[in-house]
Amino acid sequence: MLSIEKVIEIHEGLLRVSDVPIIMATLILWLIIGIVSLVDIIKNRKLLSSQGFIFRGLNLVIILLIESILLINIVETDFSTSKKEWESQYLIPYINSLPEDKLDVKDFSQIVDISNNKNKKIESIHFTNKHEPIWVELFVTGKNNLKQKFVVQTVIQKEAIKEAYLTYKRINKTITPTYRDNLYYETILHIPEEYKVLVPSLDE
Repeated sequence: MLSIEKVIEIHEGLLRVSDVPIIMATLILWLIIGIVSLVDIIKNRKLLSSQGFIFRGLNLVIILLIESILLINIVETDFSTSKKEWESQYLIPYINSLPEDKLDVKDFSQIVDISNNKNKKIESIHFTNKHEPIWVELFVTGKNNLKQKFVVQTVIQKEAIKEAYLTYKRINKTITPTYRDNLYYETILHIPEEYKVLVPSLDE
């Protein structure tokens, strides 16, 4: 089973790939500086005092260390995984492996203009559902029979059930600025078949 740490690690590798052109340019600059420093030492070796020779030698060693660090960063960069591959091979399988949370829905209503709603809003991200999520205001009963009202992005699914309920998944750590721990994932509002809705549901 994938861990969130592994998903984050692979994504950080993608970020390093995007930095490679800058690192390459920096490495070339330091190579030029190193070559100029080496040529200067060779040309002026007879004119330099022992102290000056040691000082320039130390500068050359520092330059070589910087070049080595830059080169190691390039060599250790994984170029084999693209963003789409990361999402399909790591992110989505990880989200799919998460347990679902469930809330009993006592009532709900669709929100047409979300900008005018002052309640708590929770965005959702969907990977597998074919319909665009809509904003819905929910009156739910959670753990310990705690009643609350909030607004969430969800898709609607009609089922042979008597009471509506909401299912969703959450991550315990932000993976990227897009995939955050304050969002819901794969959010579905399950409603009885006889309910009338004004938006497409998953069974249509």
